[in-house]
Amino acid sequence: MNSLTLEQLIMLLPELLLLVLAVIIMLLPERARTMAWLVAAGGLAADLLMCLSLWGVNDYIMGGAYAVNNFAVLVKVMLLGLAMLNVIGSHDFTARVYRAREYYALLLMAMLGLLIIPSSMDFITLVVAFELVSITTYVLPLAELNNPQGGEAALKYFISGAFASALILYGLSLLYGFTGTMNLQNCAQAMAILGAHPLLLVALVLLLAGFGYKMALVPFHWWAADTYTGSPSPTTGFLSGVTQKGAFVVALKIIVVYSAVFAPLAALLLGVLCAVTMTVGNVLALKQKDVKRMIAYSSVAHAGNIGVGFAVGGTAIVGSFVHILAHALMAIACFFALQIVFERKGGTMMQHFRGLGKQMPGLAAALMLLLLSFGGVPPLLGFWGKMLMVVPAVGLGGWYLVLALILVLNSALSLVYYAAVIREMYMRPAEIELLPPAADKVKPSGRSYQLALWLSVALLLAFGLLPNWLTEICSSALFNSMLPW
Repeated sequence: MNSLTLEQLIMLLPELLLLVLAVIIMLLPERARTMAWLVAAGGLAADLLMCLSLWGVNDYIMGGAYAVNNFAVLVKVMLLGLAMLNVIGSHDFTARVYRAREYYALLLMAMLGLLIIPSSMDFITLVVAFELVSITTYVLPLAELNNPQGGEAALKYFISGAFASALILYGLSLLYGFTGTMNLQNCAQAMAILGAHPLLLVALVLLLAGFGYKMALVPFHWWAADTYTGSPSPTTGFLSGVTQKGAFVVALKIIVVYSAVFAPLAALLLGVLCAVTMTVGNVLALKQKDVKRMIAYSSVAHAGNIGVGFAVGGTAIVGSFVHILAHALMAIACFFALQIVFERKGGTMMQHFRGLGKQMPGLAAALMLLLLSFGGVPPLLGFWGKMLMVVPAVGLGGWYLVLALILVLNSALSLVYYAAVIREMYMRPAEIELLPPAADKVKPSGRSYQLALWLSVALLLAFGLLPNWLTEICSSALFNSMLPW
């Protein structure tokens, strides 16, 4: 076994720091909620800076099982920044949660797994890292002990995750049995030499199904709406905006491995899944009266949007990564906005949003921008990711053109229910008055929620108005460090 040098150990400092911080948080006193929040937020910020310092490094350690390159750094910086936004906004939520210490420790352990995923060059490391993410997040829906829906949300999340893990491991066993290796590069080379085989196709279907559960692609989406709706909104923002995105990184790696033999078939399978996911997610969202459940189904539809770039390939993958960032920012911010509405008006049904434009004009304006970005309205960032996927698909023609048309039509369909929420906020009189401040809440209006909300909106506007910088970084990292190896 290869030993690690000091230089290689320094490359692992971001991962090691998260592990140490999680242990430190668990050693804090039970009521040290603010200290736990400071350690988590400060640790994620320090981790982000450490990862940025690794930009430009291109090295393999642990016998080639772990890569440090621009692709890995890009994904880690994105995920750390998103997690930091979520932690910043969670301060007021954890101020009244009994086990705030455990909440932040589990969140950091999930981030440890997410940091390992983009650097993994071995299927075993990849799956173990993803299971670390899954296991630590199964209990997050139970953060609020007085939430009657939390138990159901956690149970459905656990059952679906366990079933998905079984499919993934069975697919990997077939893959290993045929190629004789778990290393991603060696596996791709073995496929190129051995050629297409039915067992490889079965393994591909099992892997796509397993990670399809994690990405909430139809027909593996049944857990997502109930889990997202039943969980506290800050937790839902983390699950939808951060942990779900790790599955897309794994899916990209699987597609790259299979590109040597099954590139057209893998693209077709993923394309069909994405087309069905977009349509079913939007149709189900259209029928919802609970805005939180509507956004949950919208997240399912956006999972299909993101997968379109992977199915098309080439420069469209850049669009997928731009949309991953866009949707993550929108989801985190939107669920914090829903938490404010829930605390101030007692629910998230459509009637709770009536007259919000007059009652809470700042919140209504931020929520309107988020909903327009969800729908892909320029110049917000939600538009650019879709455009960067549609243009290459149209250029390729054939069934890719059909896939692009389905994406555009679904974006138009989604505007119907997003516009319905905006109409309720600005064109209907308020039926429910704002609740008086509760004695047990440190900030009844949720200042930490609003801080995370407006930071996310500012980033959506900034990247939307100046998208070239973001797309150039994504292109450089993807095509110089990931595609191809």
